[in-house]
Amino acid sequence: MKINMKLLSLFGFLIQILLFLPFAKKFFLIPGNYVIYLVIILINFVSTLILLPKFTLVGTFYIYFLTTLFAFVIAGLTLQNYSNNFLPLFIAGIITGIFVGIVLYFMRKNLYQKDYKGEFHFIVENTLLFFAPSSYVIGLILNLPSDSIIMLYCVLLLISLLISVVIQISLNTAVKQLESAINEKAMTPDYTTNIPALKRLYSTINSFFGKITSSLKEIERLGVEIRNSSEDLSSASEEMNASLEEVSSTIQHIAKGAQDQSEAITAIARSIEELDKLTTSISSQVKMANVSSRRTTDSAKKGMEFSIQQARILKDIFEQTRFIEDKMSKLRDQATEIKKIVDIIQGITEQTDLLALNAAIEAARVGEQGKGFAVVADEIRNLANETQQSSNTVENLINEINKTIQELNNLLNLEREKIDEANASASQTEEEFSGIVKAVNLVTDMISRINEAAVNQLNNTKELVKRIEQVAQVAADTAAATEEVSAAVEEQTASMEQFTSTAQLLSQVVAKLNEILEVIKK
Repeated sequence: MKINMKLLSLFGFLIQILLFLPFAKKFFLIPGNYVIYLVIILINFVSTLILLPKFTLVGTFYIYFLTTLFAFVIAGLTLQNYSNNFLPLFIAGIITGIFVGIVLYFMRKNLYQKDYKGEFHFIVENTLLFFAPSSYVIGLILNLPSDSIIMLYCVLLLISLLISVVIQISLNTAVKQLESAINEKAMTPDYTTNIPALKRLYSTINSFFGKITSSLKEIERLGVEIRNSSEDLSSASEEMNASLEEVSSTIQHIAKGAQDQSEAITAIARSIEELDKLTTSISSQVKMANVSSRRTTDSAKKGMEFSIQQARILKDIFEQTRFIEDKMSKLRDQATEIKKIVDIIQGITEQTDLLALNAAIEAARVGEQGKGFAVVADEIRNLANETQQSSNTVENLINEINKTIQELNNLLNLEREKIDEANASASQTEEEFSGIVKAVNLVTDMISRINEAAVNQLNNTKELVKRIEQVAQVAADTAAATEEVSAAVEEQTASMEQFTSTAQLLSQVVAKLNEILEVIKK
């Protein structure tokens, strides 16, 4: 008996593990969850080795149900995506715990008759017997939201309960009829009479087994359909898995290209930033050149105005020189006229002197009567001499004046030539300054246009930098999104692999179900 109980505990340990694995794969539990689960049911295994003979049938059910549920809950709490999978995993723990508990319950009830005590009510047994395997298979196959799967389990539980109640009522009615018929016939000595209750019981049993047979056929048919569907599902999932792997590879290439594009755009952005700095420097230098050209233009204009002013002054000097030359020419003419007058005066003086000499001679010849006349003649001759001397002096002065006028005239001619040269040079300087002003104006205009183009280039460069930064951000977001999609595809690939494994397991379950049906038919 002890060895049998140990084997039963070991079987309970193994069935807990086997029923846990499909749900563990379905909810992507990591190896750490497996370890926690195994530790808990190992503790249960050790405890049941010691305490199982002391448990009633109901206690056996509860110990395996609660242990399985507790192990599922602890494994679920260690999930990384706790908020998404905990409730479905908790529901799966309830269903699996019921399945494990009811299997161990009936094994102990049917194999170890000495421990046949503390059992469930017949209706509860049949309800759990119908509900446990069907709910486990449905929970493993269907991927429904938590509220939908809970409602489905409730409906399935009600159906199981209804079937159990119907069976219980039918059996109770048949037993009561059989008991009543036996009691009636027990009062009579004729035991060969057919008992209608037995016929009704036989009919009821035949009808019950007929329903079971039809149900088994329906289960067999559903098993074939499920097997075919699982095979198709496995094939489709394998094809989808291959497609997802190809998509994952393509997305990884796209992600790498997006990352390379982001790095290239970042490098371009850095180059454009350098270009922006260079453009800013050029714009600043162009502004300085523009200011310098304007200053040069102002200086050239001032130089041209000064040249024009000097030309005007030279022109005025030239006019004044010409005026002086005219005046000196008139002065020279007047000096010539004065010399002529002096010559006339000298001629008159010579004649007067000659007359005075003749008068003196005549006065001397006359004698005493001519002394007075001689004195007058002598005075006249002295006056004529003085006049002659004055005329000579005036003539010398006129000669000096003419000489000075001639020298001044020569100087004026030289100055006029210099003024002409200066005037011509001033005119040429004015033309040169005018050309400089035009050239500087042209350069200033070109610098202004260059400055305007540089400003536009600077604005365009800044706008381009903003656009490239936006493109770089979009490329980075695209790379991040591609990585997320790649991770999602990898997760979906893992899900499809799990789906394929589940389909294969379902096919194996259907095959096992067919074997059981064949045994039942025999």
